[in-house]
Amino acid sequence: MRDLGGRRPSPWHLALVLTVTLLLLLARYNGYLALLGAAASGGLILYARAARPNAPPTPGRKEVAPAPAESAVRQALQHTPFPLLILDASGRILIANRAMRELFPEAERGRRAEEVAKILVGPGDGADLALGERVYRLALREYESTAGSARALYLTDVTGQKELEEALAAQEPVLGLLQVDNYEEVLAGTPEGQRPLLKAAIDKLLGDWAQAAGIYLHKYGEDRYVLFFTQSTLTALTQERFALLDRVKEIALGNTLPVTVSLGLGSGSRNLLEVGSFAQMALDLALGRGGDQAVVKTPKELTYYGGKTKAPEKRTKVKARVIAQALRELIAGSDKVLIMGHRHADPDSLGAGVGLVRAARDLGRSAYFVLDEITPAVAKLHAYLTEHESYQDVFLESSAAVRQATADTLVVIADTHKPSLVEAPRLLARTRKVVVIDHHRRAEEFVADPTLVYLESYASSTAELVTEVLQYLDEVHVTSLEATALLAGLTVDTKNFAFQTGVRTFEAAAYLRRSGADARLVQSLFQDDLASFLRRAEAIKRAEVLPGGLALTEVDIPGPEGQLLAAQVANELLNIEGVKASFVVYPYRDGAAVSARSLGDVNVQVLMEKLGGGGHLTIAGAQIGGLSVAAARKKVRAVLATYLREEEMP
Repeated sequence: MRDLGGRRPSPWHLALVLTVTLLLLLARYNGYLALLGAAASGGLILYARAARPNAPPTPGRKEVAPAPAESAVRQALQHTPFPLLILDASGRILIANRAMRELFPEAERGRRAEEVAKILVGPGDGADLALGERVYRLALREYESTAGSARALYLTDVTGQKELEEALAAQEPVLGLLQVDNYEEVLAGTPEGQRPLLKAAIDKLLGDWAQAAGIYLHKYGEDRYVLFFTQSTLTALTQERFALLDRVKEIALGNTLPVTVSLGLGSGSRNLLEVGSFAQMALDLALGRGGDQAVVKTPKELTYYGGKTKAPEKRTKVKARVIAQALRELIAGSDKVLIMGHRHADPDSLGAGVGLVRAARDLGRSAYFVLDEITPAVAKLHAYLTEHESYQDVFLESSAAVRQATADTLVVIADTHKPSLVEAPRLLARTRKVVVIDHHRRAEEFVADPTLVYLESYASSTAELVTEVLQYLDEVHVTSLEATALLAGLTVDTKNFAFQTGVRTFEAAAYLRRSGADARLVQSLFQDDLASFLRRAEAIKRAEVLPGGLALTEVDIPGPEGQLLAAQVANELLNIEGVKASFVVYPYRDGAAVSARSLGDVNVQVLMEKLGGGGHLTIAGAQIGGLSVAAARKKVRAVLATYLREEEMP
């Protein structure tokens, strides 16, 4: 049964038709009863219709809830308590609620978001936006509808959250370890009557500094202190670049050596054990780099401050004797000894290496020096050594050395402590016994788990350190060959005994002379031909002297010859009046490199570390991959400009 529209009648329609039919039949017999039935039926129908919304929907029929009015939706969006912006697919504004218009009054319907403020379309989801004194976090959401895609931007006020995060960060713990550099040497150079006054002056200066800065300072040794403070105090100390380092040098109570201190600081963690390990690591680095500096260690980085003075020379040779004894035992417990320096060997690494080869062979072990490339810097010295029969089998290529190495082989690294710079890095994985002998300031990169370390940044050269060790090995007899090679290393690194030279340097040179070193031969090893002299002169002619006495130039000769020429030019530039430090850029592999020299007033090691290199206070270098010489020169100039600005800061 269907109605006129072709639809199936509902049960309500059927009941209504049936009721009307019965009432009409009843009216033919009794009109009063018909009226009473009609009234009762109408009441029941009205009651049933009122109760119908609560009844379950009819199977097969889709119930559609009435949609709220569009005006009510828009009013709700306009009064949302957080800023809201809805854009269409083209970036035009569909809706900007009242809170958004309070921040951006020009946010009108139909305008593009970038016309209102670029910050609304630039940052990604979760970015923080600083608007006046408030900070908002941006949330982006994409929506699809039948009318097309739309994008909603929500801004949540996180000012209070950020302030709380900053307050908590400012209260993070910082642990520091402070040590007076070469405390015994400083006291030894002070008149006996002045020593108590010197100790009291150091304690008073440190105490006053700590109290003024809000630092808890506790002395736990004659020359050692522990510090506790917060991140906000550390921020203030870094802004003044640790002025304590300069103030402590002003103490003058008859001491011939200046008082300097080293600081190791750990921060960036709420774990006190981790912060403590950071502080110890930072102090070790500060001392290994020569002292007179502060090192800040966080989970992500290391930052250096100070380090402007030369490391004080240690007068006692107790450590050299201890190292000699330990080295003797390591050699005796090894099947063979392999010595290697850094890549692109220089006279210092080669001289120290052959001295160690002599020591190992005299102690009864086969020993070799690992050398792949004979650079121009060592070509004459290498030829001088290999002319003698005893040195025909001393030099070994890295591939052969790796094949010979076993777990019981002793590997000695001379003149570097960075595994990335050694001649044969694969050797380090072949043995568990590694010795490091070096005079460069300690860098972040260091040989992992060395068995023995003799790193003294005060020394002029690694050749000086090896010479001192050889003097305590009674079984070792240094010949004129090793003595001449060691003296060559001393001569080059001290620039003919003019720089980084102490009393122990001359004592080492005297020992080498007694052992048969030929000083005249050393001088002839470093003589140049006329062509090399003219190339140096041309590079010096192109040099520019920046403010502060910083000389910068370049050479355009690639390969080992260019590297040697750059080092020679850097040395020559220091002979010019007013030049305190020199920097020479030269081609190197797929990029460029820098050779840096200093008279001691400028710490070129710190400057080269900013370029990814390192070295010593007066001799350093860096490699800059992927840049031409001209581009590398601009980069070096930028680093020097930053250094000069920092030096001008009060």
